[in-house]
Amino acid sequence: MSAVAFARPPARFRPPRFRLARALRLEIRHSPVVWALPVLAALFYVNTYGTAAGLPPTWANPASVITGTMLVYICVFAAGLAAWVGTREGRRKTGDLLATTARAAWARQATVFAATAFWMVLAFLAETAVLFIQTGRQATWGGPPLWPVAVGVVGIVTACAIGFTAGTLFPGRFTAPIVAVAVFVFEFIGFKSADNTYDFRGAGDSTYALLQPAQGLPRPLEAGVFYHVPPDVAIAQVMFMGGILLLLVGLLGLSPAARVPGVRGLSFGSSSFSSLATAGRLLAACLVVSGVAGCVTAYSLAGTGRYTDATGWVIPALHDAASDRPVPYTPDCTGTGFRVCIHPAYRGYLGAVAAALEPVGAEVAGLPGAPVRAELAVGDALPAAVGTTSVYAYSGGGEEMVGSWLAVTPAEATTAAWEQGVQQAFFVWFVSDSPTVALMNGTLTPAQQAVADALLAKVGSPALQLAPPQKAGDGPPAGASASGSSSGAASAASLGQIAAAARRFGSLSPAARHAWLAGHVAGLRSGTITLARVP
Repeated sequence: MSAVAFARPPARFRPPRFRLARALRLEIRHSPVVWALPVLAALFYVNTYGTAAGLPPTWANPASVITGTMLVYICVFAAGLAAWVGTREGRRKTGDLLATTARAAWARQATVFAATAFWMVLAFLAETAVLFIQTGRQATWGGPPLWPVAVGVVGIVTACAIGFTAGTLFPGRFTAPIVAVAVFVFEFIGFKSADNTYDFRGAGDSTYALLQPAQGLPRPLEAGVFYHVPPDVAIAQVMFMGGILLLLVGLLGLSPAARVPGVRGLSFGSSSFSSLATAGRLLAACLVVSGVAGCVTAYSLAGTGRYTDATGWVIPALHDAASDRPVPYTPDCTGTGFRVCIHPAYRGYLGAVAAALEPVGAEVAGLPGAPVRAELAVGDALPAAVGTTSVYAYSGGGEEMVGSWLAVTPAEATTAAWEQGVQQAFFVWFVSDSPTVALMNGTLTPAQQAVADALLAKVGSPALQLAPPQKAGDGPPAGASASGSSSGAASAASLGQIAAAARRFGSLSPAARHAWLAGHVAGLRSGTITLARVP
């Protein structure tokens, strides 16, 4: 009996499966971005961290730093490094060698791009966490905003896509620095277009400026304190940058660089997978169309943006009316005779503000229109009408004020110069019935300045230093009625005459000084009291 040997049929050939997670892990470990992380950390410490440390401890301030200088240098590095890794195969001329590997071209590119974006986003999130931790240790109200973080993540991934696409399509030694400089120039143009001031009104003339990541926040005092920061501009920015990202990914999918035929890989150009190649090209084309549509839509929406003093830039199609309502809060107050109240977000400044305002409030106590308490208010609510309210509404920052009271750290608010600035602003408001912008423009009459200087001397503050030119005449200040003025054409009083009148008025007894002010404060505010009538 003979044995029959049965031959085992050959196993079906299975190409090695591409292990995406393992390939991505290897790319992350060997990414050149790792060598740039110490440089990013140094830039963060020198630039971003130091800037944030010098800002008031409210949550809007780290948000403005995140989408400001921090995002700029990270995006420049992201674009340059992504361009460098994108040129790797072209620079090393390994295309023919890699075409025989099991991994498809699109898979190699996806892992290299993902590894670069991973490190850059991780660096961004780590720096953001440091800023939030720093602010959280000092903040007394509110919570960290998330929309600036979302804008930053999308912006960094988009910068990586710009650099990687340029490096893949135009491989060369100089591609990376050229792309990095180009990204910086475009970001710089956006900043200049926005005229990066506190209220960001400069973006009204440029839609591109509104799409700049640093754009969209209202003035520092109101941002996230009195009003919610509307996400309108952030949504438009994410849509615009996301559209660019989809467009670039689609262009890479349609380019020959993503279709280098491989022997065993699932390359779009392989004849064995013609249906898959067709599907891949259709998908890439859809991404291009979607990206263009997203960019156009975001640009059109940003063109309809309008600026509001309360919440900053709003886009009607994306705006939620609930953002326009003030955020409810219970003020923190201190003092007995003269009460000083402040928003709980600025609780750390309450002691300094009270120490500055209580002496000046006591100096004018009982006079017509003299306030009995002070409250922090939105800048455009300053000042309250004298004589119709018992509240001195002071602003913490913005163009209405001489300097910015709360645009410094709580430690800096304890200095003598800061306290004197607060007291000068109060007395200018009291004698002129005008915003403290009068102190900057020198629009006080000589009599008003003399009385203010005398009152300042009583609380230990130096005399006002008004910028020339002085108001020509003892008539009413700009915008006031000229009726009752002695001579609108009179020459301006000299600084010596004002100083002499201030010394003369200050030498009066407290009772006599108080009695004269009680009878003449209305005329003093209207500008009808001349320097000669100051006792």
